[in-house]
Amino acid sequence: MPDRRNLTPHENAILLAEVENMCPFCAKPLMYEKKGKNYKLWEGAHIYPLNPVAEEIELLKDEERLHEDVNNIRNFIALCGDCHKKFDNPRTVEEYRLLLSIKKNILSKSETRAKYVDYQIESEIKEVITMLVEEFNEADFKPLEMQALKLDEKANETLTRITKMRIRNEITEYYYYIKEQFVQLDSQYPRSFNAIASQVSAFYNSLSRIEPSQEIIYGQLTEWLSKKTGNSSLGACGIIISFFVQNCEVFS
Repeated sequence: MPDRRNLTPHENAILLAEVENMCPFCAKPLMYEKKGKNYKLWEGAHIYPLNPVAEEIELLKDEERLHEDVNNIRNFIALCGDCHKKFDNPRTVEEYRLLLSIKKNILSKSETRAKYVDYQIESEIKEVITMLVEEFNEADFKPLEMQALKLDEKANETLTRITKMRIRNEITEYYYYIKEQFVQLDSQYPRSFNAIASQVSAFYNSLSRIEPSQEIIYGQLTEWLSKKTGNSSLGACGIIISFFVQNCEVFS
């Protein structure tokens, strides 16, 4: 039977960062500060058990595993002590699948985030984001007619209904406004829109080769745009990515 190995400080830091210092089951903070020192409230939990008993082997025999080596960091996730105990005793297929799904999403996001550095975006797009956040005037609002909406043609079952509704609303409300902002941007910085559209399209194509979920792709494009523009408003960046859905650079 394999022995439980001690995680390195680097691996502990990775696991804590993966769940953003919050237990993925109960949302409890995983660190606390006392008298200027930080203390752990979490443990590295094996998703597939380290030494499964016969009942667990039978229970999980047809379930997906993230790595054959149970001590590989892909098979670990940070949980608070209470949730770790509940997850292990008794182990259920439902909780196993939930934790596996959470870890798979984490790994998928990590893989795409590693690509952020390789895909640039023209700095001028920050002016469009600023207009949305600070200077949007409802008097300028001109809704897109629903029959012109292209989302329904391109969205598939991997895009949740609530995200699809949000994208639809953002396209309908903001498409013409953002288009006009890009026209004005081009008057100051010629062909900047073509450059920005090409960059969004290139990153979308890169993501779509490794990630089948439109839900995750939409979120990653939004986060990428925010990070590449100095942690700009996620809401405004989501609206701009919705614009590019309608404009055919995304979900093409």
